[in-house]
Amino acid sequence: MKKRMILDTAMLMTFLLLLDYRFVHNRGHEILGILFLLLALLHTKWNLSWYKSLHRGRWTKQRIFSILVNGVFILSFLTVMASGLLISRTVFPFHPHLSFWVNGLHQAVGYLMLIALGLHLGLHWQTILPRMQKGLSLRPSKALSWMNRLLMILIVLSGIYFSFDAHIGNRLLLLSARGSAFNSPGWFLFSRLMMIGLYASLAYYGQKLLSRK
Repeated sequence: MKKRMILDTAMLMTFLLLLDYRFVHNRGHEILGILFLLLALLHTKWNLSWYKSLHRGRWTKQRIFSILVNGVFILSFLTVMASGLLISRTVFPFHPHLSFWVNGLHQAVGYLMLIALGLHLGLHWQTILPRMQKGLSLRPSKALSWMNRLLMILIVLSGIYFSFDAHIGNRLLLLSARGSAFNSPGWFLFSRLMMIGLYASLAYYGQKLLSRK
């Protein structure tokens, strides 16, 4: 479990760095893309049992929701990797003439992947949170429960604000988007982390709601 947590954390941090193209520049972006691919392949290898179990069991609303989220995440990941290969200028400079139209698709699907990643994390938050609390030596209590709720509210509000600030709707629809008010690398990474937290919260409570029906 420790290895899985380290791997998932490494994937999240690599993805956040990939989003800030200005900070890592083209060479760093492409190298980090290869690193993310390798981490994703290892993640897939450690979770092959999920793929093997798809044809077994009952298709409840909760399970359908989980499969849809993971399906969007996998498809967006494959699209980002394929489009990234086509517009590569440093590591795999094969098709430079395709960069003009594929670049927009690459960026748009990258933000779709951000949403899907957040939703994916939210599906597993019920198992991730206890491990984090155990790792930090935090004992379950009413005070800790209230702190978690307050933190969740702050993350959701921050995620909504930063989603509007990033004009994520325009980016997904390949429309023009103004620059963010938070241009420093630190603020950029924090804002994208809060956006991921927003979608993780939506998936977490959405899954809970479906399990009650």
